[in-house]
Amino acid sequence: MNLIYLLLAALFYVLSYSPFDYKVLIFLSFIILLITIEELNPKRKAIYLFYYSFIIHLIGVSWISQSLLDYGSLNYYESSFITLFFIILISIPYAIVGFFHKPIKKNSLYNTNLFASLVVTVEFIKSWMFGGFPWLLVGHSQTETIFNFIYPILGSYAVTYFVILISATISIVYLNKRKFIIIPISLVALVYYLLPIHTLVESSDYKESLSFTIYQPNIYPRDSYNPAEHNNIQNKYINFLDKKVSSDLIIFPETIVPYELNKHNALYKKINDLTNKEKVIITGLFTKEGNKFFNSMVFFTQKIDIYNKRKLVPFGEYTPWYDSVIELTKSLNIPLSNLSHGLNNQKDIYFKNIKIIPIICFESTFPNLINSDDNKELLINVSNDSWFGDTFAPYQHLQISQVRALEFNRFMLRATNTGISAFINNNGKVLDYIPNNTEGSITGRIPINNSISVYSRYGDIGILMLLFFSLLATGFTRLRKSHE
Repeated sequence: MNLIYLLLAALFYVLSYSPFDYKVLIFLSFIILLITIEELNPKRKAIYLFYYSFIIHLIGVSWISQSLLDYGSLNYYESSFITLFFIILISIPYAIVGFFHKPIKKNSLYNTNLFASLVVTVEFIKSWMFGGFPWLLVGHSQTETIFNFIYPILGSYAVTYFVILISATISIVYLNKRKFIIIPISLVALVYYLLPIHTLVESSDYKESLSFTIYQPNIYPRDSYNPAEHNNIQNKYINFLDKKVSSDLIIFPETIVPYELNKHNALYKKINDLTNKEKVIITGLFTKEGNKFFNSMVFFTQKIDIYNKRKLVPFGEYTPWYDSVIELTKSLNIPLSNLSHGLNNQKDIYFKNIKIIPIICFESTFPNLINSDDNKELLINVSNDSWFGDTFAPYQHLQISQVRALEFNRFMLRATNTGISAFINNNGKVLDYIPNNTEGSITGRIPINNSISVYSRYGDIGILMLLFFSLLATGFTRLRKSHE
């Protein structure tokens, strides 16, 4: 029966994320989990936590198998095996929580804090291990809620901490049958649902703004990497540019063509002819330096600036431990899967004295890659979620981008090949978007004059200090009790 409860808890966890967005279910998920494992020994808890995480990722990131099947030249069994192996790897750290978790019914203050701290620690490990896969983090599920006040101060890991602390507190009420606490919990629930509606007032009093156009061509890899379609794809962009869009910024998605665009190319010439110091076209392209190829964001104005992607997708854009797994690389057969990493320190890019912060695809999941230090900034995210088809991935990826906009108090323009392209405000709200599997464009004006958030200045130092001192206090308390 306990395994059924864990299955239900895992399902609620996934349903709290996009495209479902039943955000409150993340609390119910952890309440069920904590009540289920309360009386178990550490070994059983570790097994249950692994099972819980495995089911979450099996449901929530099943799109990995879909992309390997469609574009990795693998059959159903091979793609399923690789996906399952990957899910097992990223689920193993959650077993750590089970080994160290103590029953919350007694010593509730210390043990609930310990559980919340352990989960956040595991999320840090997950975001770092094997190149990092910070996907389906608890803190990514709570955009446009009361937690909007926490994101720009302490970041998404802090949201994880407080979500679990609240869930554990409610679990204690159930376990100890303290009915009198139902009233304050009900008030908290009302605040959770109602407060953001009245407090997150969108200001329209911005001193500066830029006009923009985002174009989503709706081109999938099966066409993009088909040589017979190259001219048609190139002409699609040329035809769009022939409309002579008057926006300050025109943004195309990641890797608009699957080859290096040289100066003699018709599309290159078209882009170059239409840009000047008053108008920029931003697009994702493959670029080459020496014998290295990069996944780049290219800025065409009166000059050309290039940002090279730093955080590449393992096995999609590069092969870790290349010599030992080259046979796997050959079997995957993913086009241009051995790109080079961009340098960590790349020059800042400005347009009309406005700093443009480039984020390419997978990089949006790593807030430490965003260098926000100026009031006049905007975030530009280009992505290619077409690899994942009509799955949860495009919706989840958009949700992560909303978190980044919130953390850094910045408006964001997001252009993707097949969706979901979006205009996101500094409260993490999607103001306009182009649906998945649709060709279209968005036009509007984007404000660029916002104050620098606390999180922009200090990153995750706040939550790391909170974890350190809370765990230190827990340790001293346990030491004192054992001594007594």
